This record gives sequence, structure tokens and C-alpha cells, in this order.
Amino acid sequence: MKQYVFLFYTEQAKSVVWEEAVLAEGMMEAFLKVKQLLQTYEKEKAAPVRVQYKGVRYRNIDIA
Repeated sequence: MKQYVFLFYTEQAKSVVWEEAVLAEGMMEAFLKVKQLLQTYEKEKAAPVRVQYKGVRYRNIDIA
């Protein structure tokens, strides 16, 4: 599994920026999960929320 990292931010007078890491097998799965998060955040904040792709992190899995 990989962690796809996205920045979410609002474009208001007082801008808010936060980072989310989404666990997914591939890029398409990550985008679908982020699309659902985006809809949830827009309802919560009652304002438009923008998304920017930041990068990917590979998780280290210990087998012990």
C-alpha cells in the first residue's frame, strides 16, 4: 500500500490548509477516496475547498 498525500485548502479571507494521506493501491483509488473527502469537507466548512496533489509515500511494512 502507498500513501498518497494531498493538500486541502480553502480560499477565503482566512485561508485554512491541511494535509491528508490516503492509503490506496493505486492513483485511481486514491483520487476516488479524495473526491469523497472533498465532498465531505465542503459540506462541513460550507465553503469551496481546493485539492492539490503533493506526492506519494511508500509505507514500510515490518514482517516479524
